[in-house]
Amino acid sequence: MEIVKCGNIKILVSEKLKGVKHGFTLRNGGVSEGDFGSLNLGLRRGDNPFKALRNIEICTDEMGLNKERLTLTYQLHTKNVRFLKEEDIGKGLIREWGEGVDGVVTDMLHTPIMTYSADCVPTLLYDGVRKMIGAVHGGWRGTKENIIAEAVRVMAENGCERENIIALIGPAIGICCYEVSGDVGEAFCEKYPTMVKRMPNDKYMVDLKGITACQLREAGLKKENIENSNICTACENESFFSHRAQKGRSGLLGGFIQLD
Repeated sequence: MEIVKCGNIKILVSEKLKGVKHGFTLRNGGVSEGDFGSLNLGLRRGDNPFKALRNIEICTDEMGLNKERLTLTYQLHTKNVRFLKEEDIGKGLIREWGEGVDGVVTDMLHTPIMTYSADCVPTLLYDGVRKMIGAVHGGWRGTKENIIAEAVRVMAENGCERENIIALIGPAIGICCYEVSGDVGEAFCEKYPTMVKRMPNDKYMVDLKGITACQLREAGLKKENIENSNICTACENESFFSHRAQKGRSGLLGGFIQLD
């Protein structure tokens, strides 16, 4: 993946999705201030909601996305993934989902979907044969429940061949900075021992991005179709929002993708 200039903002994109409008945002180029400075896309983080909406509009305008059909996740750390219907368009932004929805999948054209993050793992999915996309949010709870495999299942259930799906794992907190309590670390130890490091204080360091990549391979994706950004949001807090590095008061990044 590489960071490219997109109008007045910068986004992280991949050659694997060349020709598909997509990208993970950085934190600069918006109108928010303070801890939310400046391209905060979170409407429920304590920022001025009108500024957050303006930031979303900046992203859709600069990336050439159809803002009239933008649909967002509503992240409550569930493993719920929804295949969009026409009546779902605009949910998460101008209408409520009514439940937690941490992943969305669609085959509708000109319908951008977006997931949020500020340390959790954002993943974009694309099947160029079936023409289908997905956007998934995975914190430790969703990763423990294997939400990414659920997203792949939803895509396969709607006509995708798993070996055709490409996955981009976006910026998220790395094993270098993600210290968790014993019960959280132990939840991953048995199945993913190489992705967890036990510390002398009985805490654990966990590689959520690495675990997500493992889960994608287990779900049937080809290794060469999985790309990991390897960007730690906490280490690179000047460019990316980080809930941990900013002590719980930060904006949110966005992962966008649209079929045309």
